[in-house]
Amino acid sequence: MSKTLILTEKEGWHFQQLKKSLSKINHTVFSACLSEISLTLENNKASLLFNEKPLPYFDYVIVRFIPGGSLEEITYYLNILKIFEAMGSKVFNTAVQIEKTVDKLYTSYFLSDNRVDTPVTYVYRGYEKAQKFIEDYSKRRKLVYKPLFGSQGDNIKLLKDSSKLKKTDNLTNIYYFQEYLENKINHDYRVLIIRGHKKHKIFYMTRYGNTFINNFSKGAVCKKESLNPKIINMALKTSELLNMSFCGVDIMHYENKYYVIEVNSIPAWRGLQDVESENIADQFVEILFN
Repeated sequence: MSKTLILTEKEGWHFQQLKKSLSKINHTVFSACLSEISLTLENNKASLLFNEKPLPYFDYVIVRFIPGGSLEEITYYLNILKIFEAMGSKVFNTAVQIEKTVDKLYTSYFLSDNRVDTPVTYVYRGYEKAQKFIEDYSKRRKLVYKPLFGSQGDNIKLLKDSSKLKKTDNLTNIYYFQEYLENKINHDYRVLIIRGHKKHKIFYMTRYGNTFINNFSKGAVCKKESLNPKIINMALKTSELLNMSFCGVDIMHYENKYYVIEVNSIPAWRGLQDVESENIADQFVEILFN
């Protein structure tokens, strides 16, 4: 019987969905949080411990949560994933894959460099430089501030002037801004892609937000609607460029063009499951565990 470890903060909805799907193929499922895993190196042997107890060997590791923290902490968590791989576990998504999307700056650069349209982006180091930029720029258009390491729509601000910048929770001193792509009705498109060696599966929906943030976790209404094939192709190209096994690609339409606004390597799919007839966790297991 195979063993699968799900790295998560808590055994919530996504964990339970994956556990049910994995049990159908006779996997024993465990959970742990990366912040509780430690490492010992002794006599040329590495051992991973969870709450000070040795972890067994796992055939598969699914990453559902990476804790926040300092650069050193995030590097440590990603290195733990690399060690799981070195020990022979199959990891979804790998540290290398996550590194490509965990930092929004690099993702924006990489996609733009490969001719995938992204919003016009500005990055500054230091509050004073960022404030001066906003004071000059906000006379033309609105800007969206996003934390470089962020998810679930947390701490995203729509800036009409520099006053809101003071209220941002920024401990990094790096300020990442994108031009606000304004639509009459707040919405975007989420495309979830599962890519195996021989096949892939695509799920999609339209998300209608109560505000400019269209995340399901922030109250957006999810609907199953036919999408322009350009959106699907754009999302698939993005996943292929980043070599992602499993990702969510968020796309917006603005002035007759489509833009990738975010790529999530640890995507949630609860809102998407509400509008899909197929079980997404079953498809995840079928495609990636074969």
